[in-house]
Amino acid sequence: MSNEVTNSGGESGGSGQSQVEPRSANGGRRRASAALVAAGLIVVSATLYAVNVYRINAGHDRFEKACQVAAREGDWDYMRQVAEEWLAWTPGHADALWRAAEAAQQQDRHGDLVEILAQIPSTDPNFVYGLAEKAGVEWSELNSPLNALRTSEQVIGSEPRHTDSHSRVISFYAMTLQRVDMLRAIRRAIQAGAEPRESYCYLIMADILSFTNAAEQNQRWLRGAPDEARFKVALAVTTAMDVISGMETSPTAEMIELSQQAQKQLAGFLETYPNDSVLLSFLLYRAYRGGDIERVSELLTQVSGNAAEDHMVWVIRAWYHTQVEEYEDAEKAIQQAIRLHPLSPLAHHEYANLLRVQQRPEVEREQRLAAYGRELRSEILLQPSAVDLSPALLLKIQSYADSCGDTETASALGARF
Repeated sequence: MSNEVTNSGGESGGSGQSQVEPRSANGGRRRASAALVAAGLIVVSATLYAVNVYRINAGHDRFEKACQVAAREGDWDYMRQVAEEWLAWTPGHADALWRAAEAAQQQDRHGDLVEILAQIPSTDPNFVYGLAEKAGVEWSELNSPLNALRTSEQVIGSEPRHTDSHSRVISFYAMTLQRVDMLRAIRRAIQAGAEPRESYCYLIMADILSFTNAAEQNQRWLRGAPDEARFKVALAVTTAMDVISGMETSPTAEMIELSQQAQKQLAGFLETYPNDSVLLSFLLYRAYRGGDIERVSELLTQVSGNAAEDHMVWVIRAWYHTQVEEYEDAEKAIQQAIRLHPLSPLAHHEYANLLRVQQRPEVEREQRLAAYGRELRSEILLQPSAVDLSPALLLKIQSYADSCGDTETASALGARF
């Protein structure tokens, strides 16, 4: 039995030896064939890919050449048609979108233009340019200020050094009398090294924002966004400012009636928007100018939210505490005002008043700063516009900022201008 097993094993081993070699050869041939097939598939795949790339590129070239012909002939309808076919063939293709935008712009189809520019992919080298163009159309032709503001903010988010977008945002907040947001926007622009020249005008004028075209601008924006509270309030306040100015120069019966109407309108808005920072700040300032302690006290109880970040609210709060001889609270309030806006001439003026009451030696320094700030404000008011600040005037502002301890502003002026 053992011999049979041995023999059988031997035969099996011998037989296996004679049979294994052919199987290995066949397996090798199959593997070689599989490799050849795989290589062939790779070649075919690469060829198909190359053909596909060629077809795609050829297609793009065909569309682009058709658009070039349309541009030469000024046939913007045809360019738009080609661009739409191009986008149907390759959705979201940047070159096709730019051609569609070009056609829409040439045809003054502003609504279509902003929709197209909104689709430019962020990977496109001209993405920021497209956003800025979109914002420009929204600010101007479409009169869509809220969308324009969002788009300009998007530009700044993508390119913090885009000065034109900073300028638009800062101007928007200035014209709507949103002092807190305006100052924040200016500081952001300064930190990015992209502040427009008019920023320094607004920094000095921030205590009392007043512009000859503010009422007109807010009327226009209100037509574009009829339900927007910030335009309603800004228009009411700027109208009241104009009436007050008229009353001071020509207190006629007509002006008196207009003043009464303006006051009634403001009172109505205060009921509707009791915590609105722009409205509260203006009413507080009028009560402060009139020396109305009770009215100031009443209005201060309504301060909340953004108004609590308004340096002018803290200036008036300091005045109130000084009047009622709460000097410690007055000191805290005026220090907060100066922290929020170191360049406020009125803050330094009220600080000097507090120091004078307490007979403290620092009073002379604060008096000098207040006088310097008022002088700058007077010079700025003589300029044709907010952007027309001469190098000499900017140098004075730099000196004032340095004296006020606002090293950020002083350094930026030194570096930029």
